[in-house]
Amino acid sequence: MNPSEKSKRPVVFITGASSGIGAAAVPIFAAAGYNVVFSARRKERLDAIASAARTMFPEAQLIPLVCDVNSDAAVSAAFATLRERFGKLDVLINNAGYGVYGSVESTPIEVYRANMETNFFGTVRCTREAIPLLRAAAVANSTKRWGASIVMVSSFVGRRAVPLMAPYCASKFAMEGFSESLRVELHDERIAVSVVNPGVTQTEFVDSAAGTRPGSFLSPEGGMSSEEVAQVLLKAVRRPSRNRYLTSAGKMGILVQWLAPSILDSAMLSSYRKARGT
Repeated sequence: MNPSEKSKRPVVFITGASSGIGAAAVPIFAAAGYNVVFSARRKERLDAIASAARTMFPEAQLIPLVCDVNSDAAVSAAFATLRERFGKLDVLINNAGYGVYGSVESTPIEVYRANMETNFFGTVRCTREAIPLLRAAAVANSTKRWGASIVMVSSFVGRRAVPLMAPYCASKFAMEGFSESLRVELHDERIAVSVVNPGVTQTEFVDSAAGTRPGSFLSPEGGMSSEEVAQVLLKAVRRPSRNRYLTSAGKMGILVQWLAPSILDSAMLSSYRKARGT
């Protein structure tokens, strides 16, 4: 494929792509015909993902970028590189984030701030940098219902909080509220805003989380695979929707939260008591 043909491929930027859902999304979007820019803080992980994906998809441009979404300068530099390389952006996947375990009382305020900085403000930074590029793509893709897309990787706990994860839940609730405002603001410019809400997923989430995971929590071994969730990210681009709740349990939980939240309150209280051994 010559350079001019490569330039016609849509471009996706994926944050938090050194492991888990973000890493799984790189080959999935490459297979779907995208040039993929993907970022995280761990260069060796990014390089390994890029090497493997290039072997499978030599026709795609795969650009790993070391970027800490906590840094204004790093995010600006990443998008400057994207702008110089491609001059456009069709899809932004806001996936960077990590978990926190611990009670409200025992978790230091610095942990709350750090978690919000990555999970929420990192999303805000990337989105603000992406909007001008997404706007240009939407204008260029004038024949499509949605000319560009933003997909947020939230969580079930972004809609229904659980005990012993208050900082993480709050950061995902913030992402949901941000997405609600953004969806309306960008609607008339044909930039879709979708939120994907996974449940328990087989990733490094538990290992990378701050604090100690309660033993009563569901084991990630029985959760969805990262690849399954990444496929949903692609579906959210192709068919944007307000929220995509994954797994039957997640969908049922959201329905119960809407119809009778006190039932979930009782279930959460039971789980909390079990975690405390009472």
